[in-house]
This record gives sequence, structure tokens and C-alpha cells, in this order.
Amino acid sequence: MSERFQHRDFSGLVITLPDLDPVVGRWRSRFHNYIKQLPTHVTLLAPWIPPAEITEDDLRLVAELAKQWARFEVSFSRLQAFEPTEPDTPAVHWLAPEPDEPFRQLIDDLATTWPEYPPYEGAHGNDPTPHLTVANAVMTDDETTALLADLAARLPVSTVAAELSVLEVIDGSCRIRAGYPLAGKSGNR
Repeated sequence: MSERFQHRDFSGLVITLPDLDPVVGRWRSRFHNYIKQLPTHVTLLAPWIPPAEITEDDLRLVAELAKQWARFEVSFSRLQAFEPTEPDTPAVHWLAPEPDEPFRQLIDDLATTWPEYPPYEGAHGNDPTPHLTVANAVMTDDETTALLADLAARLPVSTVAAELSVLEVIDGSCRIRAGYPLAGKSGNR
């Protein structure tokens, strides 16, 4: 999530990856601190519909889309960083999903379904980089070195992307409003 969302309520569509919490959880809880309870995930579409405006029809459509997509294996072996684009903002350290194409296809599918909500409000064009944010707070050199060393010892790690979740951030706290299994046949949509 972009830091610019931190001062307002919003929702998003994400692939939650809770089994990666043992790998990145301590770093996320320490250095991903502007939204409480944010689950380990790869963002597909955010901000999405304001939480108070999400309807049952919106949720049914998300469920239908999830049924069309198959679960897929994904690995994370590289920690990368988006360097700050504005003064006084931190670098964003993130894990690159491999392959990233299923995430790109999902992002495209969701952006096509809801063109009024482009990913990251269009700040990264039509093809944002899929990523799992590990840290997006100011870190000392020692903290960055510790992060790099810890993750180097834990990577690569693999998991299965199995659920499309609707998350809501309200008053700085996050909750999963609904989760829908990716239930399509082999191959994606």
C-alpha cells in the first residue's frame, strides 16, 4: 500500500499469504507500521471502493472472479527496494514474486472490471510491479543490514496463492472483510 493512503479509509483486493508470516512477520510488524493488522499479502487493486460503499453485488462479483482463477504456486527469492520518490519518505523493501505473471493477470482483470479504480490510483501506470512489502518505514543502516541478513538466510520460500481477499482499512486498522478461494481449473482464466 502506498503511504498516501494512510490518512483515509480505503479497501483493496489482495492475495493473502499468511503462511509467509514466519518469514517476514517480525519485519512487517516492526517496519510496516502505518496500518495496524495488515496481513502478509500481494496487493492487486488498491484503493478500491470506499468501505462504506461496498455492496453485496460487489462482493458477489469478487467471488465470481475468484472462481475463474486457479490457485498457483509462487516463490520469493529476491528482496528489492523501491527508492523514495519524495523527500522524507522511506525506501520500500519488498519481495518479488516468481512468477509474477499470474499477479499481473489478476491486476489487469480487476482493473478491467473496475476501471474507475486503477491500481494505486494510476501512480504506477497500467502495469504496477507485483510485490510483497516487507518494510516501508525509515530504518537505520544497522536495521537494514539485519533485515537483509535475516531474509538472505530464509529465502527462497514458496507458497500457494489460494485466496482473493477484500481488505478494509478504517481509522488506521485493517481487517479482512471477505476471502474467496481461487477455484478455477488448472491454468488461469
